[in-house]
Amino acid sequence: MTTTAPDSTSLRESLGWDSDLRRSLRHRFLRWQAKLEGSGPDRFLPWGIAVVLFALFSALALARYRSLDLGEPFAAWLQGVWLLGQGESPNVTVTGRSLFEGQFSVIMWPIAQMARVVPAAPLLLTLQAAALALGVVPLWRIARSVLELGVETALVLAVAYGFQPELHNLNLSEFHPEALAVPAFLYAYLFSQREQWWRYALVVALALATRSDLGLVVIGLGALLAIEGRTRAGRITAAAGALWAVLALLVFQADLAGGEFVYSEAFARYGDGPVSILWGMLTNPIDVITDFVSEENFSQLLFLFAPWLFLPLLKLRFQLPLILFGAFSFIAAIPPGEFGNPQQEVAALAFLPIATAYAFRTVGRRSVRRVFVNGRLLGGVLFATLAFHLFAAGSSLYSEPWLWGTRDTLQLDGILAIETVEPGESVTAVDWALPLLAERRDLIGFPMDVDFHRPNDPTFRRCRDGLASCDTFEAVQVIIVDEADPRWTALARGTFDQIVGALDYEVTHRFGSISVYRFDTSE
Repeated sequence: MTTTAPDSTSLRESLGWDSDLRRSLRHRFLRWQAKLEGSGPDRFLPWGIAVVLFALFSALALARYRSLDLGEPFAAWLQGVWLLGQGESPNVTVTGRSLFEGQFSVIMWPIAQMARVVPAAPLLLTLQAAALALGVVPLWRIARSVLELGVETALVLAVAYGFQPELHNLNLSEFHPEALAVPAFLYAYLFSQREQWWRYALVVALALATRSDLGLVVIGLGALLAIEGRTRAGRITAAAGALWAVLALLVFQADLAGGEFVYSEAFARYGDGPVSILWGMLTNPIDVITDFVSEENFSQLLFLFAPWLFLPLLKLRFQLPLILFGAFSFIAAIPPGEFGNPQQEVAALAFLPIATAYAFRTVGRRSVRRVFVNGRLLGGVLFATLAFHLFAAGSSLYSEPWLWGTRDTLQLDGILAIETVEPGESVTAVDWALPLLAERRDLIGFPMDVDFHRPNDPTFRRCRDGLASCDTFEAVQVIIVDEADPRWTALARGTFDQIVGALDYEVTHRFGSISVYRFDTSE
C-alpha cells in the first residue's frame, strides 16, 4: 500500500490561511478591547450586568414563591412586616417572638413602611434580589478604578460574582435582611479606598442595621483598614462594630427576649449565657476546634473558596472581616435550611471577590495604563465558578429552574382552600400555605410530622390578646390540612380527629386532599 505525501504548496496555503484567521481574530479582539477600555463602558456596563443579574435573581425567587415552595420562615417575615405596617407591635405568632428578637434587623421598619403600598412578598424577594445584583457595581469600580485591572478581568470578576453558588442559595433561601449587607460591604471598601468617609459611614451603618452580629464583620473591616494604613478610620470602624455588637446582642435583643441571650440554644453545649458560653469555649478548646473543623464546615469553605480557584488565599488580609463572624457561625449549632445556611456567608460573598481582584493584580502584567491577567487564569476562574454553580447552587441547571413557577393539582387545591379564609380569621395551616395567609394577627404552622397528645394542644389555640406569651387562649377559627400527607402517623391522625371533634370543628370545604376545618367563635 502506498501513501501520497501532502502537496507542499497546499500545506503552506493551509497554514497561511490559519495564521491569517488567528491574526484577524486577534485584531478584532484588540479593537473590541480598546473600545471597552474607554470611560464610557465603565459607566454603563456594570449597571447592565446588575440589571441582568437582578432579572435572573428576582425571576428565580418569585417563581419559588408562586410554586408555594416558601414556608414558615418567610411567613414570619411577612407577618412581622404586615404588623409593623399596621402600626402594631411586631409580635409574630408564627415564631412566637418579636420580629426584631432573632437578629435585631432594624432595617425592617422602613421596609415595612414600603410594604404598606407595595405587596410585601414580592417586595421582600425583589429587594433581596436587587441587593445581591447590585454588588457587581462596586466590585467593578474596585477592579477598574482602584486596581486598574483590564476590562476582561473585570468582566470575569462580575460573572464569577454573579454565579457564586452561595449567592444563589442566599437568593433562593426565602428572605434574609442581611443579604442587603453584601453590596453595603462592597461599597464600604470602595468608599474607603476613595476616602469618601461620609458615604463609607452610611453604608457601614446600613450593613449593621440588617443584623446584630454583623458588628463582628465590621470589627474585621476596621482591622483591614488599619493594616492598609488607614489607622484612624480602622480604629473608629472597629470600635463602632464592637459597640453595635455588644449593644444589639447583649442589650436590645436580650431585652426583647426577656433578658435571655437569644443565641443560647445555638451554643448550648458551652453554656447558657454569653459569659458562661465564652468561659465554656475557653475551658474546652478541643470541643471548639472539633466543631470548627467539622466535615460540614470544611465543605462550606470549599464551596466558598474553590469557585475563585482559592485565589483569595493570596491576600489573607481580606479574611479579617470573615474571621470573627465566620468562627462563631462555624461553632454555633444552626439548623440548616433547604439550601444550608447561606445567610451566614454574607461577609464572604462580599470580601472574597475583592480578595480575588487584588490577587489578579498581583499575578497580572502591568502595561502603561492597565493590569492585564493571563487569559488561561481568567478562563480557569470562569470554569471553576460555573462548575461549582452546577454542583452546589440551588438554581443549578440540574434543578431544572425553568420549570419553577408552575403549580400542580395539590397547589391549586391549596390556593382554593386559602381563598376561603376571611381577613382577620385566626388560622393554623400547613407550612406551604403560611406565606399566603401571613397578613393577619393570629397564624400558626400546622405540624404535620408530630403526634398530638391532648384536646387543648396549642396548635389549635390562639392567644386571646394576640401575644404569644399570654395565658388566655381560645380556639383557632380555621384549620387547613393536607389529609393525604405521608408524614401523618395513624396516631397523629386519630388524635387530630378526636381534637377537632371535641372542639366542635366542622369541615366546610374540601379541595382534593386539602380540607378546611372551621370553628364558629361567634357564640
